[in-house]
This record gives sequence, structure tokens and C-alpha cells, in this order.
Amino acid sequence: MAKAPSVPDDATVTKEERRQVTRANKSGKTPVVFVHGLWLLPASRDRWVKLFERNGYCALGPGWPDDPDSVTEAKARPEVFARKGIGDIADHYEAIISKLDTRPP
Repeated sequence: MAKAPSVPDDATVTKEERRQVTRANKSGKTPVVFVHGLWLLPASRDRWVKLFERNGYCALGPGWPDDPDSVTEAKARPEVFARKGIGDIADHYEAIISKLDTRPP
């Protein structure tokens, strides 16, 4: 018997990330989803997001689950980075990407 495809749990997807998905779906442009590394925040990719936007893509810059909004907040609460595994982060991005009408290249 074939296994039914799983539905990603989107409990970690923020309002801002949902807004980015909606914007990408309405744009009709090819989406590009940026993934940042450990100890970085979504703002670390702002220049890349702008570059891709200027070149005809709709760029999304989601964070990791529970990412703080600023460096100040991250320094005040470094524990938010703890106890997240690769699977948690991959599941978070899967939940975001699965909402896109067009898959990123």
C-alpha cells in the first residue's frame, strides 16, 4: 500500500512568513527562499533578497523556528537557539515552501 504524503505541520510558521508566501503567490514570479545559518537572523540576507528582487524573483527570507526579531533580542535570550535540530529547521522550511504555488528552482 502506498504511503499517503504527509502534510507539513505549520505551527512554527509566523505571520510574517505567511505574508511572504502570500506575496510570492500573488506576484506570479519565481520564488527564491533563503535559508540562513546558525547564529544569524533573517536580516543577514537582506542584501541578497533585494538583489534577487531586482532581478525578477520574489524572494522570501524566513527565519528558523522561534527566531528572535533582532540581534538585541537574540543577545538577551540566547537560549532560543538551543535544542533545535536539523529536522526541526527542515520541517519549518518545508511548511513554508509547501504553501508556495510555484516551487523554488
